Amino acid sequence: MLEYERRGFFQFLYITACGHAESVICDYLKSILFFPLHHIKSATAFPQRIMTIDETEFSVSTEPEQRAVQRILERSFEELDKASFRQIDSLHKAIVGSTIRETIGPDLYDRLKGLVSVRNLLAHGRELYVEIDESYNADTSFERHPLENAIKSLRQAKLFNSGESDTYDAHDAQGVIYRDEVVRHFWNTSVEVGEIYKQRADREKLISIGWTPALDRLN
Repeated sequence: MLEYERRGFFQFLYITACGHAESVICDYLKSILFFPLHHIKSATAFPQRIMTIDETEFSVSTEPEQRAVQRILERSFEELDKASFRQIDSLHKAIVGSTIRETIGPDLYDRLKGLVSVRNLLAHGRELYVEIDESYNADTSFERHPLENAIKSLRQAKLFNSGESDTYDAHDAQGVIYRDEVVRHFWNTSVEVGEIYKQRADREKLISIGWTPALDRLN
């Protein structure tokens, strides 16, 4: 496989891995919403609420408020279908009561954010660049760089070392996301995210029909 073919294949793996992680999270959130939404939509009658005003008791239908809840749930479904990662995280907090970070843990969340940053750079056709310091070595801090989150994750996993003794040239630094071990790191991040949400759904007895198929781990 030629280098440009290899890089093209790795780009496909990154986009697939990120799409898988986001899809599984959305599958889980939709599973939470499914039964209450189905219950309201299929209802033919709604409970009456007893109210007392000025010592006069009367009953009112709860249908208006139930229909309002239905519309909110339907809108959440629609938003999940087109949400960015940041929006998914926001909806996650609203639906579950906790963030993605709180659900999967800070370490895995940092890895997931790194994967998302690589996907965004590749999928949106952004230029992959590195800064050059005064000695014409690559600036490996990657501060305020599109891959800042990815490099942070790689440092934590000891897959990218930017110590003072390192002298990465621009080509090496630019090509870090195309190393086999780096692609494996981010692919398996998606696998782990998928496993956590599937296990959570099983524990909570949520419906999982139509869920995104699981990915196999890369060794």
